Amino acid sequence: MRVLVVYCHPHSQSFCRALLDHVVAGLAVHCHDVDVLDLYAEGFDPVLREGEWLDYINNPQQSVDGVMADHVRRIARAEGMVFVFPTWFFGLPAMLKGWFDRAWLPGVAFDIPEGGGVAQSRMRRIRFLGAVTTTALPWIALQTLGYPGQRLIRRCIRVGLALRCKQVWMGHHSIETSTLEQRQRFLAKVEQRFGNVK
Repeated sequence: MRVLVVYCHPHSQSFCRALLDHVVAGLAVHCHDVDVLDLYAEGFDPVLREGEWLDYINNPQQSVDGVMADHVRRIARAEGMVFVFPTWFFGLPAMLKGWFDRAWLPGVAFDIPEGGGVAQSRMRRIRFLGAVTTTALPWIALQTLGYPGQRLIRRCIRVGLALRCKQVWMGHHSIETSTLEQRQRFLAKVEQRFGNVK
């Protein structure tokens, strides 16, 4: 399976970086074709500017063929997607949210029927969806608050994917107070879980 792994963290020595490495190592068990998109390393600009927004509305092909062409190509060849990121302020980092805003374009992620109506997904080929995150909050606190990041990925993003799309969601909670042993156990669990993806 061709898997696009979208990684979002500004610090190259973060625990999230270690999580990315273990996700990739796990996916290697079944020789998946892994493409890592490191948003911070490439200096991705998450801001959807006025001209680009006008293209999104009036001429989305301009963005598909232009500034977002490399991201569009990588999305188009993916059969699985994994997101590795920290949970900040209860949800996705702005960089990752901006990537969805700018890269999931009409003609790429969905089509809008002429004359309006419900958008039609172009992502039905995605048969695996994974996410690994860290958060300072304990699990119960995020659940009480509705776990906005999880809801966005596991419900909103998921609805446009393959009908039998398999999912993996893993979160390391209370990151600021977890011990080295707890973190190492979580890394091992991540690698094992992604090693079972077929």
